[in-house]
Amino acid sequence: MTKHTLKVSKREAVGTGKLNALRAQGLIPGVIYGNGENINVQATAADVRVLLNEADTDSILVNLDLDGKSVLALVKDIQRNWLKDGVTHLDFQAVTPDTVVKAKVLVKLVGTPAGVATGGQVNQIIHDLPVKCAVKDIPCCVKADISALQLDESLRMAQVELPANVSTPFNGTVVLASVVKP
Repeated sequence: MTKHTLKVSKREAVGTGKLNALRAQGLIPGVIYGNGENINVQATAADVRVLLNEADTDSILVNLDLDGKSVLALVKDIQRNWLKDGVTHLDFQAVTPDTVVKAKVLVKLVGTPAGVATGGQVNQIIHDLPVKCAVKDIPCCVKADISALQLDESLRMAQVELPANVSTPFNGTVVLASVVKP
C-alpha cells in the first residue's frame, strides 16, 4: 500500500460551532486515536483533498506530520458533506507496521474476457474488498484475472489469489465479476 504524508497540527477547538468556524477557515478537523490517547488535530482542506485524490480507496495509510513529530496512521473514517462536496471530519487510527487491521482495497479486473468477443459485457459486482492483515502487508489493490471468462460465467473469490499474509471474510463462493448478455 502506498504511504501518503499529511501535515496536521493539534487543535484546541471542540464543539459544533467552533469546528464549523474552522471549516470556514479552510481547515478540516480530525482525531487520532490509539496508543492510549485521543489527539484532536486539524489539516488544511487543500492538503486533505490532495490526499484523497491520490488514494484508490478510503483505507489510506498516512504518515502524519504532527507538529514535527511523525505518526503512522490509517484513515478509519471520512465524514463528508455530500451537498457541498467536501470533507467535514477525519478519523485516524495510530498504528505500527505490525498492527493487524481491517481495511478495504480496490479490486482491479485484469484482461479481456473471451465472452466479450461473443457479445457479452463485464459486470463487476465487488469493487472494494474487505481484508485483514498487518499494516505493512496492505496491498494497494487485488488483481483479478477475468480473461478466461466465457458468456454467462462468473469469477468467484476462490479463483482469486490474495497476496501473502492477507485474508478476507468473503468465502470462496462470493462473485466478484461476471460476463453477461447486455
